[in-house]
Amino acid sequence: MNKRYFLLIAVLCSLLLLAYGCGDDDDGGGQSAQELIDQGWAKFGAGDNAGASADFNAALGLDPEAYEAYFGLGWAELRLSHAGIAEDAFVTYLAEKASSNDAKAGLALAYDAQDKFDDVINAAEEVLAADPTWTFSHDSETNYLDVALVLAYGYYMTADFSQSLAIVQNYFDPGFSVNPDTPEGRQQLADKVHSLYTG
Repeated sequence: MNKRYFLLIAVLCSLLLLAYGCGDDDDGGGQSAQELIDQGWAKFGAGDNAGASADFNAALGLDPEAYEAYFGLGWAELRLSHAGIAEDAFVTYLAEKASSNDAKAGLALAYDAQDKFDDVINAAEEVLAADPTWTFSHDSETNYLDVALVLAYGYYMTADFSQSLAIVQNYFDPGFSVNPDTPEGRQQLADKVHSLYTG
């Protein structure tokens, strides 16, 4: 009787161990923070920004010091139009990786989405000064022209019309010429910047 009882306990324990082991395999559990970050970037590249955000958040749940996850989270949330969350993620990342033009560019775009024009100017100028032909390492279609555009808009919205015009001429249309000191010239400049946004 005691032997049967012991055997039953042993079998039950073995089944429980097997079930838990299989469960880990079935639900994709046991990933490291870096594996989740890599998976997040793969989803980001495929256009699954919500899935990418979930993976980056999961990585941070495992390791709050996995700073690349903040970087990825910033870009994913930016593309989900959650500019405030993106801003916070980029600021956290830049506190550790202050020289990252990829993060500064993302931050400039996040500021632009929130109409924080002075901050846009500061971040965008830093990117273009450090790398005038910057291209985002995870998406080559996002580049220095995106940064220059929000910079031109930032200058316009802070009433620095001459600087806005200079950015438009330097990066988009060297032949574009208006007088930014006149109401007509400012309107033409506004129309030009708007056309660059929508074109």
